[in-house]
Amino acid sequence: MRRLRVALLVKNAAALMVSSAGTSILGVAFWGVATRMVSEADVGRSSAEIAAMMLVATLAQLGLPSMFERFLPISGDRAHSIVIRAYGICVAASVLLSVPYILLGFSENFLPSQLIWRVVFIVSVSIWTVFALQDSVLIGLRAAGWVPVENILYSISKLGLIPLLVIWSKSNAIFVAWMSPLIGAIIGVNWYLFKVRIPRHEGLNLSHETFPTWRELVSMTFAQYASLIVNALAPLVVILIVFRRLGPVASAHYYIPAQIAGGVSQFLVSVVRSFLVEASTEPLELRRHARVALRTSAAVVFASVGVGVIAAPWILRIFGASYSVQGTTLLRLMLLSIIGFAVSDYYSALAWIDRKIWSIVLRELILTLLYFGVILATISHVGILSVGIASITMASLQAVVFLGPLIKRYRELSRPPGRSTPI
Repeated sequence: MRRLRVALLVKNAAALMVSSAGTSILGVAFWGVATRMVSEADVGRSSAEIAAMMLVATLAQLGLPSMFERFLPISGDRAHSIVIRAYGICVAASVLLSVPYILLGFSENFLPSQLIWRVVFIVSVSIWTVFALQDSVLIGLRAAGWVPVENILYSISKLGLIPLLVIWSKSNAIFVAWMSPLIGAIIGVNWYLFKVRIPRHEGLNLSHETFPTWRELVSMTFAQYASLIVNALAPLVVILIVFRRLGPVASAHYYIPAQIAGGVSQFLVSVVRSFLVEASTEPLELRRHARVALRTSAAVVFASVGVGVIAAPWILRIFGASYSVQGTTLLRLMLLSIIGFAVSDYYSALAWIDRKIWSIVLRELILTLLYFGVILATISHVGILSVGIASITMASLQAVVFLGPLIKRYRELSRPPGRSTPI
């Protein structure tokens, strides 16, 4: 029985890694086609537009993806109402955030001036918000096997659309191709969730711990949202900083390495997310799940980072010689940073298990301020390489800050539930 539990953690993690690998490879192909068919300036402007859309959508999710992955496994017959309410609140938040974003002029450098494109941007934020949330619902309900199906089909669809849309409009083809397939993905996934998976989950009622009160949920949501603003949004903000300080061509040279490194980092995130779900579902097996997750992520991360560091110039040459010349060192630094970030990712996962996530917010705030400080202090001197310097600096600091508490908490996992020491 224990082997089956461990196998499920690895199976779900593998599904998420397949999703990450598939979308990363297809993402490389997408941007490879885009960089060959449109100018570097249009690539830079479109990447800024996509980053802005994802930035606002991430804010609109209110930190609920982590809530789904932590508490949907123990939600019992509340799952349907929890998901419906979350969707409604987050879609409303997406509109409330995207309208001021446009009215305050933050989009004027990359969004077309016509009213229709402002409406498209607002609708796109709402669509991406639901698209991101539904993956976390699938993961929280232990249906991670459908995540690669959804994401790979989406990636194939947008790749197929880009050559056709370039004929219509080179300046807007990338963004429209990025967003158009999402409508079908949302309809298909949510039909499965509400007709099949959620009713099945509510019938099983697998809860092994007390579901948090609404007060506890609100407190943890605010903590996660603060952490999200401090930490998870940093890459999206960096894209906009590079675009404003260095221009669209430099933004394109930065964006491609960032996408590749982000794809590799998702291998680590896949294991951490699977660990969080399985540990929430079976808290008595927490130590076993943690050990398996750490071993799996170590093998995957070291292998993928090693290959990426060696092959960086040849990978970037797919997009053109200028991308390889300008981005190789940046890509290598960002890949090496993933090793340090792994420490804080596992520390955060255990904090979620203990329902003590406020403890990590202040530390993340200080480290992120240092991260942006390094970028802003060096970007005028070394260009996009400033992001790589900041990434390796922040990763090293996170390893120093979180490694000791992580080791201490791991040693305590053999204790019975309820006797853990606060992180």
